[in-house]
Amino acid sequence: MLLRNLKLYDFRSYSETALSFGDGIHVIFGENGAGKTTILEAIYVLALTRSFRASLDKHLIRHAQTLFRVHGEFTTPQGHQLNTILAYSRDNGKHLTVNGQRALKFSEYIGDVPLVLLHPADLELSQGEPRQRRRFLDVLLSQSDRQYLHHLIEYNRTLRQRNQVLQGRHHDEALLAAWDEQLISHGAEILQRRHEAVEQLSDRVRVLYGALSDKADQVRISYRGTIRLSEGETLPEGFRRSLLEKRQREWEQGTTVIGPHRDDLNFTMNEQPVKMFASQGEHKTLVIALKLAEFQHLQHQRHQAPILLFDDIFGELDGNRIRLMLAQLSDIGQVFVTTTSRNFFDKVSDFETPTHYYEVSGKGRISPVTVH
Repeated sequence: MLLRNLKLYDFRSYSETALSFGDGIHVIFGENGAGKTTILEAIYVLALTRSFRASLDKHLIRHAQTLFRVHGEFTTPQGHQLNTILAYSRDNGKHLTVNGQRALKFSEYIGDVPLVLLHPADLELSQGEPRQRRRFLDVLLSQSDRQYLHHLIEYNRTLRQRNQVLQGRHHDEALLAAWDEQLISHGAEILQRRHEAVEQLSDRVRVLYGALSDKADQVRISYRGTIRLSEGETLPEGFRRSLLEKRQREWEQGTTVIGPHRDDLNFTMNEQPVKMFASQGEHKTLVIALKLAEFQHLQHQRHQAPILLFDDIFGELDGNRIRLMLAQLSDIGQVFVTTTSRNFFDKVSDFETPTHYYEVSGKGRISPVTVH
């Protein structure tokens, strides 16, 4: 997938901006706070219909305005055109238009523009909170498997309803049991897909980490679930039994204490927990390997190279490390990199992929430039 044209209207600091892009690497440079990340954020919004920085869409509207609009023109590997417009107004909410047709369900669009983002917060993936790792899995699988996204939406809806019952003044066991079945139905599907994806990611990360670090360390990722299956149990059977075993605790706490929303990932290196024993450099290399594995997974599932967004994370890497990273990506379509250094990509000036430069000068101004 290639982004050919991007137009922003009252999005963050940009009042009205139009940009064109080609194949290869696009380096967006400028001072901190100038608006470099906003360009990546707009691309992300077009792919996933939400921001990776703001929890509320209204925070993306330019100061003193009432709406924003982001328009992207994409080309598929088959040469087809995909025109996407995502707009949000304070009065009418958010609307998505794809090739001139209003999309009633955003979930039916997500995945059409596969995308992988690596930004500073992601460097905490291997040592941060479990919710970060769950979100990583959810974003990956929602793009590669529409059924996963369907089950995730329904699971979260059911979870909210079930928790309301648990927080009620009276213990309505019959109503709770009805929500149990919905939770089990969707939760088991989520768990099955997560287990399969983590197994595949673990194999990819092991190879990629070795290539990036040039070491023989054995890195492994495993899924740490809150549901333990007994011998011969299926996922729905184990989920149902576990809910019954936790029933009293759930009534006391007023919340669902087991399920996909409480699960986590384990990272080990040479059979030791990465969180406890890895250096900062090893953590960073592991996360980069994980993101490259995400790229490969999406590439395999969607039969096209995802768009790559690297937001100001290369500052401490030397040219050889950057070159090793890019060398792991077969069939690079587009890469967008933000940096404060005008000459940043001199580190890999001998890399054969076409490189384009854009300077952000602040106050919503960005323009292509020639860098020698």
